[in-house]
Amino acid sequence: MCAKLARRAVLVAAVVLASSVALAPRREAADDAKPLLGRWESVTRSAGGLGQVIELRADGSMTQWIAALVELTYQLQGPQLTTTFRAPSGTTEVQSMTIRFEGDLMIQREARSGAETTLTRRRAGSVKDPPIVGVWTMPHETGPTAFFLYTPDGRVVFRLPIRADRGRWSASGDQLTLGPGPADATTVRYEVLAGQLVLHDGQIRRAYTRAEIVDYP
Repeated sequence: MCAKLARRAVLVAAVVLASSVALAPRREAADDAKPLLGRWESVTRSAGGLGQVIELRADGSMTQWIAALVELTYQLQGPQLTTTFRAPSGTTEVQSMTIRFEGDLMIQREARSGAETTLTRRRAGSVKDPPIVGVWTMPHETGPTAFFLYTPDGRVVFRLPIRADRGRWSASGDQLTLGPGPADATTVRYEVLAGQLVLHDGQIRRAYTRAEIVDYP
């Protein structure tokens, strides 16, 4: 379904790098920071759908990705799959294709061009879900692997991790310290509100939501 979308997402990768949150010093995460643990995705994204993904681990290590973060909807009637992408600008893109399953492969054939895209199952849904539900991957032409989550309620979550930076993190009270090393660490105020991780750096406010795709390393 989304070979076209994946190609377009990478074209705007450079615009996100300047606003990255720094990574963290070598210290264990404080006990009161348990709500911070896990993978988070930025709410605010570029016009092309690029944003940040950060994963905070209990051992004080972390990874930050620059990634394409795009959501679509889908309808499946027999072998006919229709996806709808609504851009922030208000435009809508509808794509139709037929699909078939061969073991852990899903082959999508575009209705107009006849081009086929093969996705490989990474994580299956529940036994009651249709076979399309779960996480699927495909190699992107620029090198990274693209990830697609098809949910039971008709959503498609598309993620294309472009660059990963690793470092350390620690928390004390409402202060979160992030950086590749002590000399380059940045400390910001944080709070967890209504399921969102919110970072306050002076007048800058960045909000993150829990990630649904946790399958890329």
